[in-house]
Amino acid sequence: MKKIAMAAFLGSSLLLAACASSPSSKIVNYRGGELAGVIEVQKSAVVATEGGLPQVRAILFNKSGVAQKFEYKIVWLDEHEMPVDEENRPWKSGFLNSKDQLSVNSTGPHDKAKRFQIQIRNPQGVTK
Repeated sequence: MKKIAMAAFLGSSLLLAACASSPSSKIVNYRGGELAGVIEVQKSAVVATEGGLPQVRAILFNKSGVAQKFEYKIVWLDEHEMPVDEENRPWKSGFLNSKDQLSVNSTGPHDKAKRFQIQIRNPQGVTK
């Protein structure tokens, strides 16, 4: 009987977790879409700095069999999913060999930054 109750509990927990996710909470926004499914976020974590600001650390991974040039930026979002500093975040150039990883990080501009989104696009001449 305990096994049946535990299985029912775990099943309902998984269903609730699946319902809790929404399309707006995606970590990556592929600007243009050509790199969707090619470069992905393998791991990410948000930690608090000593000053109380959020800091994200993420690992980008090139799933393809060829090297990829791209640009990325990390945009911070408030509790309503609205960007709090998108215009102040520069695009940075990135390069990943086949099956390679790149560690990226960013500190939120203030404590209203609750979530982040990594935006990835094809190269457009950024020099940073």
